[in-house]
Amino acid sequence: MHRIVKFILDYSGLEVDFVRITNATADTFVISVSALVTGTGPISATVSPMEVDLVFRGARFGKLQLPQIMTRPGGSRVEVRNQTVRVLDLAAFRAFVRSAVDDEWLVLTLDNGPCCVSAVGVTGRCVYSKDVRIRAMGGLAARVVDVSGVSTTFLVTNPSPMEIDHSVSVFDVQGGGGEVFARLRGPVAIRRGECEVTMAISREPRRPTSKDARLVGVRTENEAWTTDTIKFIQMPLELTERFLLYFSPF
Repeated sequence: MHRIVKFILDYSGLEVDFVRITNATADTFVISVSALVTGTGPISATVSPMEVDLVFRGARFGKLQLPQIMTRPGGSRVEVRNQTVRVLDLAAFRAFVRSAVDDEWLVLTLDNGPCCVSAVGVTGRCVYSKDVRIRAMGGLAARVVDVSGVSTTFLVTNPSPMEIDHSVSVFDVQGGGGEVFARLRGPVAIRRGECEVTMAISREPRRPTSKDARLVGVRTENEAWTTDTIKFIQMPLELTERFLLYFSPF
């Protein structure tokens, strides 16, 4: 391999600033990704389109088509839009989603990507492999911003560039001892930064005793992998006086 090509492969990095996972089925999902290619040096190069394995903790869970990349000294962007990925290893993919929800950081490996790299009149064939460190959602938190007799709205804070659409979901609102005092149903799409989620609410016989609670995923209503991964979401929930008043004795 020519040393210029080797430099580009070895020293380049991917800074991911957007990942959206939607349209879950039993064995597929749709993904969009935006990332910045960095560290390719002062020489511009062209990296051919390629198919890479999506690998998490040594297990391949899918394949992704990457477009042609034109590297530049100041960095260049890679955009993947609405690509359907078939899940090849459901256990590995669930582990990836759990890490995305629970951890502060995760490492996704793009592996086994046959490609050509062209720079300064030199073209080299190679196999692309790169570990990509991504800020995960660890630290998800929510607070009530509105409540009525039929619904409640939460403001969810997500520190990650990753977004996951779980579609119509069921959540429990639990107290510190795990007691359930409300059940929620509605579409849940966790977005970057802050987003509002509105769900229908039904009271349980128990009532909250403080403003500290937890929002715990129970299931989704579609036949998809999300009905398992929604259970990974267990975030602190800050209640309001109005919410507590809603739970006054019957």
